[in-house]
Amino acid sequence: MEIVETRSALLSNFEVLSLLKEQETERKQQAQHKLPENLLTVEFEVLQFLGETACATQSQEQLTNFLEAVKSYGLTRAEKLQILNLRPRSAVEIHLLIEECEERFSQERLEELIQLVKKTLPRDDDDDDNEVDEENDDQMEE
Repeated sequence: MEIVETRSALLSNFEVLSLLKEQETERKQQAQHKLPENLLTVEFEVLQFLGETACATQSQEQLTNFLEAVKSYGLTRAEKLQILNLRPRSAVEIHLLIEECEERFSQERLEELIQLVKKTLPRDDDDDDNEVDEENDDQMEE
């Protein structure tokens, strides 16, 4: 493989999934040259894996809204990408993703960031979390 154009870019899982789906669609529409079997296998496995993650339910609008909303937090590109891909829901998860988190953010600011992530990047399992919370509340009342 030869590098035709050198660029350095960070892609979110959503962008990778979109690109692979687009390439797959183009390949089906055109009678392209036969691609190496190992490349097709890797593409298939990545599509299958990413299709089961949170990025499968993301939209370009959510991605844009999130990046606009976190501008004031002073996060690095890599930190934004990690948050975007993993959609953390707790302070522990945020601490794992943001370098020197305790020095850079107060507890209140961290909670704001968690709420911002929940609001701008909803996950399918958010409903499950709410159901578990409701069940725990019901059990505590008994």
